[in-house]
Amino acid sequence: MVNTPDITPESRMLRLEYDELKKKFTDLMLTFEDMKQHLGPKISALYLNLLGNKKYEILNLQVEIKTLEMRKQLLQSYINRDQTPDLKTISKQIQETVETYNQMLENEAQKLKDAKTLLEAPVLNPEDTAEAKSLYRMLVKHLHPDANPDLTDKEKDLFLVVQTAYSVGDLEKLREICLTLDSGKIINTDTCTANLSEYINKLKTKISGLEQKIADLNKMFPFNLKDKITDKNWVQEEQQKDKETVAQLTEKRNNLSKIIAVMEEYKTVKK
Repeated sequence: MVNTPDITPESRMLRLEYDELKKKFTDLMLTFEDMKQHLGPKISALYLNLLGNKKYEILNLQVEIKTLEMRKQLLQSYINRDQTPDLKTISKQIQETVETYNQMLENEAQKLKDAKTLLEAPVLNPEDTAEAKSLYRMLVKHLHPDANPDLTDKEKDLFLVVQTAYSVGDLEKLREICLTLDSGKIINTDTCTANLSEYINKLKTKISGLEQKIADLNKMFPFNLKDKITDKNWVQEEQQKDKETVAQLTEKRNNLSKIIAVMEEYKTVKK
């Protein structure tokens, strides 16, 4: 007959605390991953879809104005020396800056395109979404390295696959991983009171860190617009502000263009 170790009240309490902390960690991890992988991109996409085109128009105008101001400054340096401006040289001098601006505009245009693609992409129905979250929660509990210090390298790699599958809504992959998961190899140190005490302290630290990360995310774009982006009045106000900004920048650009056109006609005064 094999003697099994007695489960002391202390050990029982440690296991209970460990299980509760592990559940809290899992829930927080699910919230954190949801914010990064799903909620954040969705809010950004909605923001760009509602306000992005005007924001892009504003950025275009700002780039034009900066380029014109640079051109005006270079033209002024010729005029101050009473020289006929060398327009080819001036254009060459600002070319590198223009290319940098153009690349920035291309990046912003790509964001608008990606936002449209994300909003038009098929999504899981509510039932499948609930299942995906449930499976992910279970897999985090068994495969997240912070909650399971004794995972093998293979199990750690498997968790990376889990994260990718969840981020893209691959429900079938999550189901497949759950079916192949050998839960008997997970958390084989739960019977050790000393290890449980150590794991509990580590989990508390991880939980505190996750709570802070979530709080920080909520203060940052796009999460700080989570409520505003669904407020029609706020969206309309922002659209009106952007419309007014476009009008102001357009006027400034046009005035600069007129001034530059005159400056480019400057000729050296012969004495």
